[in-house]
Amino acid sequence: METKSGASLRTPYRVGAALAVLAVVGAACSSSKSPTTAPTTAAPSATSAPSATSAPSATTAAGGLGHVGGSVSVWAEWTSTEQADFLAALKPFETATGVQVNYAGKGNNTDTAVESAVAGGAPPDVALVPDPGTVLTLAKQGKISDLGPVIGSEASNFGSAWNDLVTLNGKLYGVWFKGANKNTIWYNPAEFTAAGITSPPTTWEQLISDEATLKAAGITPLSLCTDVGWPVADLWQNVYLKTAGASDYNKLATHAIKWTDPTVTTAFATMGKAIQSDYLLGGTTGALANGAYPDCVDKVFPKPGTAPTAAMVIEGDFVVSEITGNSANYTAGTTGKGGAKCTTDPSKTPCYDFFPFPAPAADSANNSAIQGAGDVAMLLKSTPQSQALMKYLASPEGGAIWAHLGGFASPNKQVSLSSYPDPVSKLDAQELVNASSFVFSLDDLQGSWEKQMWQDMLNFVKDPTTSNVTSIEGTMDAQAKAALGH
Repeated sequence: METKSGASLRTPYRVGAALAVLAVVGAACSSSKSPTTAPTTAAPSATSAPSATSAPSATTAAGGLGHVGGSVSVWAEWTSTEQADFLAALKPFETATGVQVNYAGKGNNTDTAVESAVAGGAPPDVALVPDPGTVLTLAKQGKISDLGPVIGSEASNFGSAWNDLVTLNGKLYGVWFKGANKNTIWYNPAEFTAAGITSPPTTWEQLISDEATLKAAGITPLSLCTDVGWPVADLWQNVYLKTAGASDYNKLATHAIKWTDPTVTTAFATMGKAIQSDYLLGGTTGALANGAYPDCVDKVFPKPGTAPTAAMVIEGDFVVSEITGNSANYTAGTTGKGGAKCTTDPSKTPCYDFFPFPAPAADSANNSAIQGAGDVAMLLKSTPQSQALMKYLASPEGGAIWAHLGGFASPNKQVSLSSYPDPVSKLDAQELVNASSFVFSLDDLQGSWEKQMWQDMLNFVKDPTTSNVTSIEGTMDAQAKAALGH
């Protein structure tokens, strides 16, 4: 899988920050069992989230786990900064249990690496993968353990929308540790202010209107991430979810609905209004040639010495690592450091914020539906050490540590919002945990034709005409049938 899971290789290494947080939280983070409160209405901007607070104080030792000793091998995709943050999150577990964690970061090929290791008879004890399909495949093969007896009541820390993704025949086979909220459109508040836009859009129609307002003010509305196609797929999937709803989204994911269905055509037509050539940085040609991730994010939130060249970028919450990595000056929300006005100059008081991906007014019932992704842990070798680790990963302690470090959202309902360092990350996590309807990133569920789907999406950006859409839909339906067998 590409870097869509959130790994940003350009983000500075933050071991020092990780150790600083550990010094604050000691051997563990808060184990409060009071769930976060669901918002009564969809928040239009991250600035409405609760104010940031310091990391919670320690009240238990790694979820109440006692001394175990020995070691446990763990594989996940995280390297660099994310590896440092994950290991920081595991430190209380090692301290409390005496278990040494032997970690290996496998990058974007983690699923393949795990499946190969299982086939070769030498898998790690625990693996975290970004695709629930891998979990279910291994569960069907009898290669991973039922986690019900292992984590017990900790399973209730996750909503049914998350647990159902990794449940087979009534048995739970995965624990979600890291989530990704893709229901996000990131904007530069200073650019919105310069165009006279006083609040972010709450409907699709308002988004299109704001694009026109930005363009009229001489500001390019959108830096479109195209890369090898996965960001365009993420965008299209958001549009489909907001226009067709979660039920049809899940049917399309399994090819129970054909790609030639009218709901698919509606999504393409709706998306086309937002990515008109005049609204894209560099036009359609420039977007396709220069839309690599994370460069597309840098165009909206640049490093000091350069100015933003677009007002918005559409991608998941993992863009925060890129933004804050570009400059420590960036402040979450619509007010700069020290209460100063947000500026377009990243060397002064730049800001960043997001608004939830809006549904068309006619489809407002789909506003609360969220597309996301994440990394899920599974038990490949059942030992006292690996069982203890799975129970820890299911508890809120480790997630609270990484949440405080930033660039992380936990699907765990018991990770307190006070663990997050700023209003933007608080609202991001709140949306993820309290989503009334959650769907997993559709392209990640397509198996062998995923990369073909990405290319199909790029072909649409290149030529969004009705005749080309008809051709693309027929191609996609044939590809899905060949890959999924029906």
